Amino acid sequence: MITALLNEALGPGGRAILGFYFANQSVINIIFVIWAGTMTYASLQLTKIRHMTVKLAVETLKNEPLANDEQILTIFLPKWQAEVEKLNPRFILNRRNLWITRPTPEKLIEILCLSPAWFEAIRNGEVLRYKFSIPGKNDKLSSF
Repeated sequence: MITALLNEALGPGGRAILGFYFANQSVINIIFVIWAGTMTYASLQLTKIRHMTVKLAVETLKNEPLANDEQILTIFLPKWQAEVEKLNPRFILNRRNLWITRPTPEKLIEILCLSPAWFEAIRNGEVLRYKFSIPGKNDKLSSF
């Protein structure tokens, strides 16, 4: 009875897909496991870069307390690029977290939303949302 209900709910297209999956489940599962492993590795690489970015940004803000946010960004970027090169990431998640991309400085700046406003938010003590990449406006952690 449950099989009949499932077949009725799936319809002819769903039954064909289900039949294809059961006929080729080993290959499909291997492809999925490879994709999941790749995405996990890329996520770990991006998380390392995010943590390093926040740490370096806080150090730069402490070392240059009188500089404005644009000056901080110009001081920060060369140091940050050198640190990213030391980490030597192979690939990272793209903006939508669906696939991987090469970790060029331009893409990293876009993904991490590095800008003078980002440094202003850190200076104001705002909690960083989204795995330490984008400052949140409503959440305060502390202030310098």
